[in-house]
Amino acid sequence: MKKLVSLLLICCIAFAAAGCRHKKESPYNRTDDKQDYERLLNTHVFAACQNIMKPYALYSLATLNKRPTENDPHYKITFVNGPCKGKVLFTKDVILKTEPLEGGAITKGTVVLRNYWNPSDPYNQEKTDRWHKAVVSSTARMDKGIIDLEFPRDKNDFMPAREGAYLHNVRFITQPEIKDVRTFLF
Repeated sequence: MKKLVSLLLICCIAFAAAGCRHKKESPYNRTDDKQDYERLLNTHVFAACQNIMKPYALYSLATLNKRPTENDPHYKITFVNGPCKGKVLFTKDVILKTEPLEGGAITKGTVVLRNYWNPSDPYNQEKTDRWHKAVVSSTARMDKGIIDLEFPRDKNDFMPAREGAYLHNVRFITQPEIKDVRTFLF
């Protein structure tokens, strides 16, 4: 009897060890940091929190509660992070969709959204609370993972602040289409 119990115990241990070794990962497991970061940004909109309707507005992530109608042209949003966290606001200054900048055809003069904190960690969800619109000024350092941006303050600001940002902290604005606010006289 002791031999039979010990044999069964050895077989159980062997099967358990074999099962652990050949455990397959589910193709539906979506716990990648990049996917979590993109899911966070794609399930929310960017709404102006401070300096609304200005070129230098501060944007934060928000939940879209109500879209505009014929009678009311404003979006109703609730901020999920940033300095206005929890605040409900009716506004027209909302960016509905953005995409990562990954190797796209970007040109000088394109209006993009830049993470204010510019963290070196590409998928830091804690640093997604402050964003600014910027204009691409140079793509010369893209091979190093950096893009040069300008931050115009109004339509007459021809010498705006300039800064380099990591590519992973810059996003294309796909909806609505936004053009550079500056008026150039030629």
